[in-house]
Amino acid sequence: MLCKKLLNMILKKYYHFTKMFMKKLLNRMPMKISYLLFVFLIVSSCCSNKTNSESEKNIDNTTKNQNVTFEVVHSSSYGGKDTFNYLIAENTTDLNEELERLELTSQLPEIHKINFDEKAVLFLYLGQKNTGGYSITVDKVEKIKEEIVIYSKQIGPKSGENVTMALTNPFCIAIIPKAKKYSVK
Repeated sequence: MLCKKLLNMILKKYYHFTKMFMKKLLNRMPMKISYLLFVFLIVSSCCSNKTNSESEKNIDNTTKNQNVTFEVVHSSSYGGKDTFNYLIAENTTDLNEELERLELTSQLPEIHKINFDEKAVLFLYLGQKNTGGYSITVDKVEKIKEEIVIYSKQIGPKSGENVTMALTNPFCIAIIPKAKKYSVK
């Protein structure tokens, strides 16, 4: 009870002090400055309070980036290509040729069940590296209009980490949505 009374007394003193201060300030200010201050306060209080998520709803969905699902089905440090590269297999023939080149035909039997009307298979190659400890994977996939954009994530050995002293060619295989155009970043 004593705390409430003390708090009320402090608030009343603060209110009176603020009121007196503003009166003195306004009396000393020229009328033009008071008017400008008043206009500024009115204008600033009328600004839109829309958040980004609300304003993004007004954007046409065809231009908005859409995250899409993907699945990394295999990755290895050996057997990839010598340069950073990628291959999109959109049919069984291309898929079988690349799996044979990588000597993975018998290791990934479930990959042959893909519906190529809706999906494609991405082979993502990091390139040749002088040591082990390197890998590549798909970080995210976005659909922008008619294009699928694949964001790769390249991982290297940490400083001081013990690694294999051998040439490696890391790669990964992922199932992604089919599109008219693809790009890898």
